[in-house]
Amino acid sequence: MVNCCLYRMIHGLRIKDGKATYVSRYVKTSRLKQEEFLGGAKFMKIGDLKGLFGLLMFNMQMLRGKLKVLDLSYGDGTANTALVYHDGKLLALQEADKPYVVKVLEDGDLQTLGMFDYDKRLAHSFTAHPKVDPFTGEMFTFGYSTTPPYITYRVISKDGFMQDPVPITISEPIMMHDFAITENYAIIMDLPLYFRPKWNIFPMSANSWEEGDEVVLITCRIQNPNIDLVSGEVEGILETDELYEMRFNMKTGLASQKKLSVSAVDFPRVNESYTGRKQQFVYGTMLDSITRVTGIIKFDLHAEPESGKTKLEVGGNVQGIFDLGPGRFGSEAIFVPRKLGISSEEDDGYLVFFVYDEASGKSAVNVIDAKTMSADPVAVVELPNRVPYGFHALFVTEVRATSRTSKTMNV
Repeated sequence: MVNCCLYRMIHGLRIKDGKATYVSRYVKTSRLKQEEFLGGAKFMKIGDLKGLFGLLMFNMQMLRGKLKVLDLSYGDGTANTALVYHDGKLLALQEADKPYVVKVLEDGDLQTLGMFDYDKRLAHSFTAHPKVDPFTGEMFTFGYSTTPPYITYRVISKDGFMQDPVPITISEPIMMHDFAITENYAIIMDLPLYFRPKWNIFPMSANSWEEGDEVVLITCRIQNPNIDLVSGEVEGILETDELYEMRFNMKTGLASQKKLSVSAVDFPRVNESYTGRKQQFVYGTMLDSITRVTGIIKFDLHAEPESGKTKLEVGGNVQGIFDLGPGRFGSEAIFVPRKLGISSEEDDGYLVFFVYDEASGKSAVNVIDAKTMSADPVAVVELPNRVPYGFHALFVTEVRATSRTSKTMNV
C-alpha cells in the first residue's frame, strides 16, 4: 500500500510472508528540486492567497518566473494527492501538474524517476483521480484550466498510448476534482468549485455504472462549502458532506438523486475490480474535520437507509462501522481483495488504513475484515514514526509494482 500525504511525501507499506516493511520518501518533483537548490520554500502556497499579502506573494512569484529564478512551467506541482498504477507505471498525482513516475524497488523502497508527459502528448494538467477500466485496461483522465478549453478529456490505451485531446465545452472555469466512468460513458461534473467567490457542490465519486437507460453515480458531496484558504479547513463538511445516489436517464434527459447517509461521509472507496460496473458496497470514512477520520463505514447499496436516523449507526444500508476510538484518527481506507478480479463475493477482502494515536504520538497501519467489519483487526503494524494526516492511498501487488518501471522510459 502507498499513501499520499500533505507534504509531497509517499508512505509505503509492504506486507510479505508475515512481515511488514515501511518506507517514506519525498516525491522529487521539479518544485522540490528547485527549492532545494535555492535553499528554502520559494513557491507560493494556496494559504498565501489572502488579502494584500496574497497579492504581494503572487506578484513576487510572477517576478521570480520572469527573472528565471523559478521555472513556472509545468513542474510546480507537489504530486501529493493520489496515486494510480497503469501500464506498468506507478504515478504520483496532483491535479495542477503532470504525473511523476515512482519506481518501487525490490526491497520496497521508493524512487522518483521523473515527470511523465506521454512522449510529449500531454500538454495540460492531469487529474489526481484518473480511472482505470479493469476489463479493457484503458485509463481515462482529464485536466482543467482557467483558460479555454476549461476541461480536456483524454483516453490512454492499455499499453500506455495517450490518444488525442477532446476539449469539453463548459461556460466558465471550474475546479473539477474528480469524475467517473461507466462501460460506455464518462461523467464530467460541471458543478464543483468556481474560480470566483461562489461555491457550489464539491464531489468525490465512489463509482458509477449503467442500469437500463440510466447512468448511476455514487458520490459524496458538500453543499455550499466555506473554504479557508489559510488553514485549508472546509466549514460545513460535518453538516453537508453526505453520500448520494444520482441517476441520469440517457433517453429522457431526466435526473434524480437520493441521499444514502445521515451525517458526514467522505473518501468513498470500492472494490476497484468493479470500477465502472454495478457494485453493492461502498466504504467511506466518518469525519470530525476535513483530514481527521474517526471511523470506517460500510454501505450496502442494495438496502435502503433507515428512516428517522440522525447519526450513522449499523442498520438499514449501514452494514458495519469500525470506530477508531477516542483520540485516534485515520486515513482513507483502501479495499484489498482476497483474490484479484471480480468474484461472487464483492466484499471478500480487507480494508487497510493508517491510524495516528494523538495521546501516544504513534502511527500504525490497521488491516480489518471488509466483509465482517469486526472491531478486532486482522493485523496491526506499528510504524517507527508518525504518518501525517493525508489524502488518498493505493494498493498494488508486488508483481505489478516491480515489473516494468525499471525499463528505460522517457521521463
